[in-house]
Amino acid sequence: MKKDIHPKLNKECVVTCACGNTFTTISTLPSITVEICSACHPFYTGQSKFVDTEGRIDKFSRRLKVAEEKKKVAEEMKSVKKSKNKGSEEYKEVSLKEMLQKAKAEEEKSAKKEDSE
Repeated sequence: MKKDIHPKLNKECVVTCACGNTFTTISTLPSITVEICSACHPFYTGQSKFVDTEGRIDKFSRRLKVAEEKKKVAEEMKSVKKSKNKGSEEYKEVSLKEMLQKAKAEEEKSAKKEDSE
């Protein structure tokens, strides 16, 4: 082994669990704090226990609320666009034939106005 490259090994590392259980082991750290140990883990105790250490349920609930809000906003925008399209002439779908007929009619009107003046 090379000298001075390895971390110091503590022969008595105290591990403390959230349930209050403590035991000693060997580690490079002087002490370790854990949330679940063999004394309180459901697999070893046979008791069902709900553990949400990282707030995963809260995080999921927040994401779900944000998604629902975005969905509502999108639906509102969709309904606004539909109401604009129905009430306005410029959003009306027109075929090419109808557009050409309208253009010819406007040309004829402008030509008649010029002739009458």
